[in-house]
Amino acid sequence: MPAKEFGRSPFDTRQHSAVALPSRRLIAAVSAAGVAASLGKATAMAGPPGPSFGPCSGIIASSPLTRFTQVRGETGDGRAFRLDRPFRIASVSKLMAARVIVPIAQALPDGLEADVSDHLGFRLRRPAWPDHPIRLRHLLSHTSGLRNGPSYPVPAGRRLVEAFTPGARSYDAGAWFGPDAFPPGKRFGYADVNYALLAQWAEQVTGLRFDRLMRERLFDPAGIDAGYNWSGVTARARSLAAPGLRWEGGTWVAQVDAAPPTWPAPTFLAAEERPGLTDGDIQPGENGFAFAPQGGLRISLEGMDRLARLFLADPGPMSRMEVPAWRIGPGGADDEGGVFQAYGLGVQVLTGRRGPEGDAFFGPDSADWRGHLGDAYGWMTGLFWNRRTGESLAWALNGMPETDRPAGRRTVLTSPEEDLIALGLSALGRKTGPG
Repeated sequence: MPAKEFGRSPFDTRQHSAVALPSRRLIAAVSAAGVAASLGKATAMAGPPGPSFGPCSGIIASSPLTRFTQVRGETGDGRAFRLDRPFRIASVSKLMAARVIVPIAQALPDGLEADVSDHLGFRLRRPAWPDHPIRLRHLLSHTSGLRNGPSYPVPAGRRLVEAFTPGARSYDAGAWFGPDAFPPGKRFGYADVNYALLAQWAEQVTGLRFDRLMRERLFDPAGIDAGYNWSGVTARARSLAAPGLRWEGGTWVAQVDAAPPTWPAPTFLAAEERPGLTDGDIQPGENGFAFAPQGGLRISLEGMDRLARLFLADPGPMSRMEVPAWRIGPGGADDEGGVFQAYGLGVQVLTGRRGPEGDAFFGPDSADWRGHLGDAYGWMTGLFWNRRTGESLAWALNGMPETDRPAGRRTVLTSPEEDLIALGLSALGRKTGPG
């Protein structure tokens, strides 16, 4: 049974509703789409993971006057990791999805306050709060009170409405609904299902399937060879795919993207009762999980850096997205062990809290930074920018173990993340690193 995909991957377990959901210190979980087509290939490399962590990593640090790049290692297939090799960036994908969905919402009469049910194709309510609409801003900010049920992700070939219809095969006894004590908008609970619902909503409004919508509104205008579940990605870029790896039995084992689909086919997780499901069978407005808006974007470090520079040069809807919609308070939150301490609309907002449980990822001015973290299938990723200084960082680490991770010394991040960020900050001329 697929588990939840997180922005981060914690080590302890807490109970929410009827589902046991891992937190910051437990496991990187399995995401929606493309798993079956990408698993399996094991490749040997000399020696276990060393002090530098994992088989490969890379970072791009940019400012108006500086651009620093570094890549190291191989991707398990005998080829060097490069800035132009696309990989699965996990939950940084949510940021890109929000960048397209927010302007669509703002163009409607009720804007971000709209009831998502108005264009979702079905009425969405939490049983404990039937008179409280779940609004677009609730989904974007993970304050809807929804959770990933045991049937996560609802596979292509089934309708997402089944997860919210009593008695349907994906309903899971209501496990998709969070704690009853908090109405929509009152508590943060990081959950991938929020972005599946947003993708389906956007499909209903525009008539475009989510993967094609993202290409039309973001990737093609930016000149970036990228796509959700490989949709729209060129044959050349697919030939450069970097798989996500884990160390197992003395071997780096590919968890995802060992063999991307042949161009132009995308990949997706098909329902077991629909083994012959094709790309052409997947219609907009039926199942927002189909192209994994929560974590399925394949893009290179160069592409990530280009988007960060675009966001800085043309704030557009980002200015609204970067405003905190939620901040941690005395009541706590389902916050991935403290990784999320404030959140905007698809954007992680840092508070600058210092210390091992804090989010001062970029030093004393961390509260000026915005972006998103990602963590799944061995990849740990990040894309952040500082609008005040014009700086940005895009990074990726491969081979992260699912448990017993090296704890950070100065923040809630792991120590390899801290070290890579410190390298980028130093290249930008900063005297202090994380913490």
